[in-house]
Amino acid sequence: MICPLSPAHIVALGAFQLFIALLFLNIGLAPLPLAIFVLICCITPLFPRLSFFLPIISRGKKGAKGVALTFDDGPDPEVTPRVLELLARHGVPATFFVTGARAERYPDIMRAILAGGHTVGNHSYSHSPLLMLKRRSTLQREIASAQSVFLSFGIVPLAFRPPVGITNSRLWRVLLENGMFCVNFSLRAADFGNRRVARLAGKLLAKVAPGDIILLHDVTPRIGGVTQLLQEFSDLIEGVQGKGLEILPLGRLIGKEVMQWGASDSGPNAAELFYNGLAETYDQEQFTSKVSLSRSTEYRLFSARLPVLFAGADRVLEIGAGTGIFTLDIARNCSEVLAADISGNMLKLLEQKAAAEGITNIRALKGNVEQMELEGPFSVVCAFSALEYLTDLPTFFLRLAHQIEPGGAIYFITARSSLFRFFTQIGNAMRQGLWLQAHSRREIVAMLRAAGFEQIAVSSHLLKSFLSGGMLLEVVARRGAAAATTRPAQALEGI
Repeated sequence: MICPLSPAHIVALGAFQLFIALLFLNIGLAPLPLAIFVLICCITPLFPRLSFFLPIISRGKKGAKGVALTFDDGPDPEVTPRVLELLARHGVPATFFVTGARAERYPDIMRAILAGGHTVGNHSYSHSPLLMLKRRSTLQREIASAQSVFLSFGIVPLAFRPPVGITNSRLWRVLLENGMFCVNFSLRAADFGNRRVARLAGKLLAKVAPGDIILLHDVTPRIGGVTQLLQEFSDLIEGVQGKGLEILPLGRLIGKEVMQWGASDSGPNAAELFYNGLAETYDQEQFTSKVSLSRSTEYRLFSARLPVLFAGADRVLEIGAGTGIFTLDIARNCSEVLAADISGNMLKLLEQKAAAEGITNIRALKGNVEQMELEGPFSVVCAFSALEYLTDLPTFFLRLAHQIEPGGAIYFITARSSLFRFFTQIGNAMRQGLWLQAHSRREIVAMLRAAGFEQIAVSSHLLKSFLSGGMLLEVVARRGAAAATTRPAQALEGI
């Protein structure tokens, strides 16, 4: 479920709490925290690198050695073709944040940008500098209309750069609904849309550093002319390279795809976007970051079940297989694994791992398991911290029961609802913009029974204490002789 929480929400909550407290202590000062919050909301959009309302990518990923060139506001018939010639001459890539209106007006230049191997980002349809002051419906229309134009060129931009770099509290939800993320910049020369191009290269070269996303404009200068602008661009490229910095594609610098070719099979999906961007560093994060305790616990529990549930199994479906943390072990113990995941980037890494180890019995299935054909029957269906993303778990269990052979097993580890888990759900909503579902033992048992599962065993793990019953539920159940036909909505009444 889309739930874009941001630092702005935390500050707002704190301001409101102070307001309530001051009502009892000093009523005259009570409005002050709220006034300060409003002031912060007015000021922070003017800082393009500040992730106050939503996550903003303004620099390359940690350890990046190069820089990226980005051009805003085009395409322009006087400037963009000559910029493309310059880039080709120097052999460097760029990303063009294009407006939908100009893309429609100059289709040949758009095709030339793509033919040159460059990427395209969404810069709204009309580039209104006051866009962030308008209603959410207008913001949605501006972004979606531009996306429709870009789709006519066979591309789907994933990166959005707001006009003038200004954001607001409504932008993140609109981007999530369109399967996009926000990219601003870390270095600019205050050219004001090429109104001031003199000494542009010198200003940028004096400050450029590894990881910078450089903002430029490929529109006709108001003063100085196109020739001077192109010379500044050339001096910039040569100066950056002279400093030993490589000019990289923006996607490579930030570790996220900026643009996709062709339409998405399943439409915009926030989870797909997040995990596609995380794929390269996913394995390292899972066992070295704050989530490592949870993942290590899952892997320990899975390892104990491996010889019992998976050894000698025929066909296994793994939901949310990701990069194959569990998949490879499963494949070594059964005849075939269908590895389903919404992220194509994660599945590519899984396939590379399998090929490197000579494992040939894994078949990757990209898509949303709530919508795809599951291709059963299966001996075992399993999932590890993946069912939290499903929107209708009772209905999915009912559908899944018909894909498991009689006597077959479902085995999963999922989030247990608790006070501790609530805080992790908040953290996840701030990171991914998604509210991950957690369930109680009672809810899980009722769902499985309604779907026709038997021999249901549920145990709690991770941070169990007298204050907490644990943060993870480990669940094993068997499908009965016949799958249930009871509608979940009726069978789960009273939960």
